[in-house]
Amino acid sequence: MWHMRCSKKIPLLSLLLLCILSGVFPSGGVSLAQFGEAQKLNISFDAVTGSGYMEKSGTFVAFAVGQPYIVLDWARSAKVPAPYLTDNVVFLPEEFTRAALGYFSGRNQPGAAGYSIATILIDPGHGGKDTGAISEVGGMRLLEKDLTLEVSKRVVELLESRFPGRNILITRKGDTYPTLEQRVAMANSVGLEQNEAVIYVSIHANASFNKTARGFEVWYLNPDYRRTVVSPETVKEKGSDIAPILNAMLEEEFTTESIILARKVYDRLGAEIGTQSPGRGIRAEEWFVVRNANMPSILIEMGFMTNPDEGALLSGTGYLRRIGDAIYNGIVDFIEHFER
Repeated sequence: MWHMRCSKKIPLLSLLLLCILSGVFPSGGVSLAQFGEAQKLNISFDAVTGSGYMEKSGTFVAFAVGQPYIVLDWARSAKVPAPYLTDNVVFLPEEFTRAALGYFSGRNQPGAAGYSIATILIDPGHGGKDTGAISEVGGMRLLEKDLTLEVSKRVVELLESRFPGRNILITRKGDTYPTLEQRVAMANSVGLEQNEAVIYVSIHANASFNKTARGFEVWYLNPDYRRTVVSPETVKEKGSDIAPILNAMLEEEFTTESIILARKVYDRLGAEIGTQSPGRGIRAEEWFVVRNANMPSILIEMGFMTNPDEGALLSGTGYLRRIGDAIYNGIVDFIEHFER
């Protein structure tokens, strides 16, 4: 087996430059793009961090340029010759491709154990002393905290009925006020077995000084924001420089899955209420709950309470029930995609 001889104490970009100049990379190999096309893989690569992953039928192999290992389904690593750069093109050594193909083949055999969404956490925005947005509609006072709780309880009810064996959580069941930190801690403290995952869905209603503003939105974490999802302590046996690389790999996965989850929910909302409330798009932002939840996470704005027409819709239990049904169906669509 070929081994990279560069010191692990050098930052990634310096490491790549040193290795290229010293000629320690093997000749040959196949480009990442060619390998992905030939094997019909979904490829994601971040040129800034030098890390990426390849996916096939829900099975993931993550890697980083200049690092002699791969991460298999975000759960364990295997030693391989390091991917390398030539003329800004990522190349994969032959032994790397053999290891990746062997893993894909083994995981995609009938009956192979795959990942499952074991826990779904629904977060009704605001609550207690924090009313959220307030509006007056037809002489009726609307509080965002009430609307989000009603929709969230509907989503939880449907999920519990559909998935009796899964852990369905809600950050508040009544008019209480868990802090943002408590909500995120609840998500991040969920105990998971190997091959289990958790998703986080925060539900809100919008408001604006512009009374004509209307429509629903789904948000996910801005991919440019870098969060810490792998503690250096967790991987200390691999060396202190490994955590940032693993962190970039896992963060890339969370961003991709958050976007997919956002799309599934957004499409279902469009199908359910799109004729009455326009979709305003899937957007990226650094909201506290999606920034600090170490898992695929989205934030839903189900409409503008301050718009007279949309506020009237949001004041009706039937309309809120339809929103809850749409969010539930979007989550189910994501689970089926993820577990397939």
